[in-house]
Formats: sequence, structure tokens, C-alpha cells
Amino acid sequence: DPAKVPGAVARARGAVSGFLTARPGLVHHIPADAESRGRSWPSPRTWEMALRLLATGYATGAGREATAAALTGAVGDGAGIELLSYLEHLDLPDPERVLADPDAFALPERGDRQLAFLIAVVAAIQSDPTRPRWEAGWTVLAKAVDAGVPDVAARAATDLASMRRLDWPVPPGIDGFLDLLRMSGALPGSR
Repeated sequence: DPAKVPGAVARARGAVSGFLTARPGLVHHIPADAESRGRSWPSPRTWEMALRLLATGYATGAGREATAAALTGAVGDGAGIELLSYLEHLDLPDPERVLADPDAFALPERGDRQLAFLIAVVAAIQSDPTRPRWEAGWTVLAKAVDAGVPDVAARAATDLASMRRLDWPVPPGIDGFLDLLRMSGALPGSR
């Protein structure tokens, strides 16, 4: 179902980004021996492949075994198994459902889950950047400020601000990020 693709991509992007933030040593891990270098191993290129495979799995409802085979085939057994374990414990809310009713969700408690979720929400908005979705995104990010973790949402806030059209008013949820966004130049035409 093509309608599932944007949400699946957003969910996969959040999951892989959250995982690599938690395990930065796996972003680019060249094997020591030549034989292992001839197989799958984690690199930015293979992580991009893994993200696409995971998104395809989400969009098609692929089973765990098929997803596991695809991910370990892309980034190698070690990194793939670690990612699968991470995904089993992640259990993130669907970004599209949250954007439809941003006041009705609770921010995940763990920092890696918060980051993965916020990245997924912004990726979902990027796939269909309308003003109501953009404003819902700020409502979601404001919950991170309210929870005392604005630093976790800083990257998502910068990405979300860069989507603003000049005719869109600055929403209230942005207040906790104004200094950061002004310094980064990510908020054109701000107050």
C-alpha cells in the first residue's frame, strides 16, 4: 500500500538514527581481516541500505525473519543482530498517528527512544510538509521541553524549523528552541 510508505520511511529513519546515536562505533566499522571486508559490514552506505530495507519491511508488514535476513545482509551479522535487538525494545509510536493528534501521546522515557521518535516525526513531516503537520510537529517537540530534555529534541527542532515557509506564523511550541534556532540560522523570518 503506497500510503504506508512515508510513515514506514519515517519510522525506519528514526529507528536507525536512534540506534546509531546509541552505538556510534557501528556507524563505520571496517573489519580487520580481508576475508571479513569481503562480506557485509557497517558503513554509512550499508546503513542507508538497511534503512531502506527496514522501511520496506515496515511498509509491507514483512515478518521478523525476513527483516532480520535483510538487515544482517546489509550491515553484517554483528551490527544487524544488535539493531534487531534494539528494534525489539524500541516500540515507538506511529509518527502519523501522533501527528494526527499530537496532544494525546506521551514522550518515550528513554533518551534513545525519544531521539528515535522525534527524528521519525520530523521525517514524516518532511514527506508531506503541510502547515498543520508542521505545527503538530512543534506540539510534539514542545513535550520534550516540558519533559526537561530539550537537548534531545535540538536536532529535530533544527530540521523542523528549516521546513517553515515564510507565510507560516511561528507556533508557540517553538519557544523552547528559539535561541538555538536563531543561532543556527534555521528560523528565517522569526519574530
